[in-house]
Amino acid sequence: MNLSILWNIVKMFMFLVERPGEGEKKKREVLELLDELYEELNIPLPKEIFDSVVSSAIDYLATVIF
Repeated sequence: MNLSILWNIVKMFMFLVERPGEGEKKKREVLELLDELYEELNIPLPKEIFDSVVSSAIDYLATVIF
């Protein structure tokens, strides 16, 4: 899995759930969407590490994009 593809998927999901306020709720929604794709994306990381990396990526993107 190319990490730039994952990065773009995270950004796309963030745009899909974007609305004023509710930051933590939106983050959970993005994580849930990614959970549904985790196995299909064939990511060579344990789920716990993947969740940690994605959580940090969401926090970073939220400050840069919105």
